[in-house]
Parts: sequence; structure tokens; C-alpha cells
Amino acid sequence: MEIKRVFAAYFSPTGGSERYVREIAQRLDPDYQAIDLTTPAGRGVERRFTAQDLVIFGAPVYAGRLPSVAGGLFTHLKGEGTPAVFTVSYGNRAFEDALLEEQDLCQANGFVGVAGSAWIAPHTFSDRIAAGRPDQADLAQVDAFVDQLRRVLAAPQAPELQLPGNHPYRSTSPMPFHPQAGEGCTRCGLCAKICPAGAIPEEDPRSTDPEVCIDCLACVKRCPAHARGVQGPGLEAVRQKLEGMLLAQRQEPQWFF
Repeated sequence: MEIKRVFAAYFSPTGGSERYVREIAQRLDPDYQAIDLTTPAGRGVERRFTAQDLVIFGAPVYAGRLPSVAGGLFTHLKGEGTPAVFTVSYGNRAFEDALLEEQDLCQANGFVGVAGSAWIAPHTFSDRIAAGRPDQADLAQVDAFVDQLRRVLAAPQAPELQLPGNHPYRSTSPMPFHPQAGEGCTRCGLCAKICPAGAIPEEDPRSTDPEVCIDCLACVKRCPAHARGVQGPGLEAVRQKLEGMLLAQRQEPQWFF
């Protein structure tokens, strides 16, 4: 394959997926182009790619699936036999059907998968689970993955990519809690601007639309006044359960070619 341009296309509310996609892309081409799909505005721009482009896709795993947002994650990215690398990041539990789902969505839009990978990033609901990742061991794995990827790209034709997962995909249920703003809210509007689902109205940033919110907690983590949070015991109960399950183990990256 002759690759002339490299793109890093990511949906990444709290930065974990973006970090891995950028690490891969910059090793392949320091002049890669980033495509941030995290906000509705970013996802709404149509882009087309050729067979001489390489697009590295990235998204987080929520309960074994890709996040569900209005309009889809990658709907407006169109390939023409364009080579693609599919990546997901997850909080040390499992990626289940998410990587296969990403492959299905992108290949339906004209991309051809040459590699897939699943990486570990800090968990959305706990600062303790997978804290500090990617660490040096993870970045060494990125180096090794890219070395293998270069060999695949140098071949005249890559074999068909087979990724783990199931059809139909696993079912998911919405979380029973959503972030809201407290009395400390200054109405600066940052949360509405960065919300990846468009769940926070600009005219009333203290509220959250529970039918749209994906519980990524980006608004909580980035509120400059530390005024947004989740009310009630629901999040804390989930956090304690996850930490009891996941703190004692360390998941490692997985690759597929």
C-alpha cells in the first residue's frame, strides 16, 4: 500500500482514546492530521478519503459498546477503499463488542480495516482504576504495534481483518444517574460547549437532558468551578463495585492484524 496522508479521527470525551490514536498516528507520520469528533459540531463535518490515506479511528468503550450519540460517531467520514486502523480504549474491564462495532460502522462507510487494537485508559467512573495509563509499558506496546502495522502497510495487500466480538452486539442499559450543576455553577457555559452528546443546553447549563446524556462525566471533570457532579448514591455505589472488581488486575493491550 502507498500511504500519502495519515489521519487521527477520535471521539474522546475525557482524552483517553485521543491519546492512543495520536500516539499511533505521530509514530507513522509526524505531520498527521487530527480530526476531533468529540462534539456534535466536529462530527457534523463531512470528510472524504482516498485509497492512499490511512485513517486511525478511536473511541472509548462504555459497557462493552461504543457510545451512542445522535447522528453516530463516524457517519460523516467517507472512505473509498481507504485503509483504516480501529482502536478502542477501556477502563481495565473488557472491550467486548466495541471494537467489532467500530469496524462494522467504518467499513460500511468505505474503509478497509488493516489492524485493530484495544488499549487501557483511566475509567470514567473511578480515578483509581487504570490510573496513570497509558504508562511507559503501554507506550512501549504502541511502539511495537506500530512496527507491526508498518509491515502490514508495506505489503501489497493485507489479509481480511477479523476482530473479536459478537453479532448481535450486547445490549446496554442507561445509567440511573446523570451529572447536574450545584449552587457553585457560574453559568460559564464550558460544560455545554464540550458536552459530546449535546445534553447540556447553553441557555441553562445547570441542567442535563437525561435522555441524551451518555454519562462520560467530561463536564464534571472539566468544570472550572468544580460545580458539576452526580447527586445521590448511584455513582458511588457503581464506583465501589467497579473498584472491588478491577483494582486488583491489570489488563494489557490487545492487537489484531
